[in-house]
Amino acid sequence: MTQNLAQRTFSSFILASVALVSACQTTQGNYADPNKIEIVDDKWNDSDARLVGEEMIRSALSKRWLTEYTREYQGKRPFVLVDDFENRTSEQIDTKAIFESVRNELINSGKVRFLDGAQRTKILEEYKYQQSGVVKANAAKGPGKQAAADFFLVGALSSIVSEADGYKTVTYQVEMRLTNIESSEIVWTEVKKLKKQFRKSKFGL
Repeated sequence: MTQNLAQRTFSSFILASVALVSACQTTQGNYADPNKIEIVDDKWNDSDARLVGEEMIRSALSKRWLTEYTREYQGKRPFVLVDDFENRTSEQIDTKAIFESVRNELINSGKVRFLDGAQRTKILEEYKYQQSGVVKANAAKGPGKQAAADFFLVGALSSIVSEADGYKTVTYQVEMRLTNIESSEIVWTEVKKLKKQFRKSKFGL
């Protein structure tokens, strides 16, 4: 009996200790300011995307292609279709996030309209469904009324890494360009570079 009591007492002590340790290891966190510019490490991050996006937006809205188009088409706002954004770096980067930030601000400017190319296949499927007879005839949507894209927006992200005198330097380059679909003319292009430098330690960055 004495031995069983000792075993039960020891087990209870272990369980209580585990519960106490778990309680002391409660994870704590806080919200960070998403608009704060931070250099965390030598990798591409949200701050880099925001800096590049702001530069691209200012450039796209201020260059001649937009005023020339609206003048030629009596104030019509151009339709833009996002085509592709290449990641030419060795990092795993969500390049769509760069395009999305630029697209959102251009739309909110009220001067440019975007077509949702990524949803075209789903839209066609929805056309077929609505035209199948299960939807009211006067409410069904069908092909023939979509807007046509006026411009393709494409881009690329590349990087150059160099190391010298105890420093590691990463230079990112983002290039975007707008192509007139009718004439194939590149009507706008912009290049933005970001250089990030870090002192190397014996343990690495």
